[in-house]
Amino acid sequence: MKQIAFVLFMMAPLLSQSTGERRVLERVQEMMEQDGRVTFSDLYNSEELSREEKSFVGRLYEIFFQIPAFLKAEYESTQKIPTMQEMAASFGMTPQSVTLLLSVMESDARMPTLFDRNPATGEIESLRLDQIESFITHRGTGVKVTQWELQPLPQFQLTRFQGEPLSNGDLVGKNVLLYFWFTGCPPCVRIAPILEDLNNRYSSANFQVIGINADRVLELGTTDQERDAYLRNHHLNFINAHLNSAARNAFGTIQVFPTLFYVSPDGTIFRHLINFQSRETLDQVTQELLADSQ
Repeated sequence: MKQIAFVLFMMAPLLSQSTGERRVLERVQEMMEQDGRVTFSDLYNSEELSREEKSFVGRLYEIFFQIPAFLKAEYESTQKIPTMQEMAASFGMTPQSVTLLLSVMESDARMPTLFDRNPATGEIESLRLDQIESFITHRGTGVKVTQWELQPLPQFQLTRFQGEPLSNGDLVGKNVLLYFWFTGCPPCVRIAPILEDLNNRYSSANFQVIGINADRVLELGTTDQERDAYLRNHHLNFINAHLNSAARNAFGTIQVFPTLFYVSPDGTIFRHLINFQSRETLDQVTQELLADSQ
């Protein structure tokens, strides 16, 4: 039951294991041994890690979702399964990182069996192509958690809960916090009242929270009535819209909820946060956004 989500963009190969990479891999191994699971967002948000180390965790997360498509494409092109060394070179990582990702992929209870490995060498011996294709279809390959800040907000076209359209163009000129969530998500339940408070306290400063609900795109079966009841019960009055597949992909194939994007009035991303954040953190980032936009 080792839960994790890990990996990246293609970067220049690492010729040797960096200090940051080694420390992250050690921390992941410790978490697996102590807790029997590794939760990516906890590691990514950990105060124990430096900025460089958190960036490497983000790279791991992105590559985790790229590996299945890479294996499939390489096999269909060459009729050979890439070796660990070849995978490491392709992703700009060391074999140690690739080995850990494959081990986590095998042990994560949420993951289907995508391949079989040699127990002695660790090399992949066979691929479950049907399972890989299903994984790619449902989880995507373009997961992105790094290098969001100062980038233009992705274009999107959504529908609000009440039926009105909502697009990225509607946010121009405003300080905005986009909140990606789904009904029943435990950290979403915890963070939502904080966001409602922020929305009320800073509304006079041209600040607005907009919720983007993933129930439909995740195929959770939650009804409109259940969503409306959730908002009423938790006294949430900020605007909400339905996430669609195109927008989810545009925002990096979001896998962790909640995910938060602070957006400047000029349409650039000011800050990107994942999972639950404290009131103090959100208040501080909100104030930094408002100060930056003056």
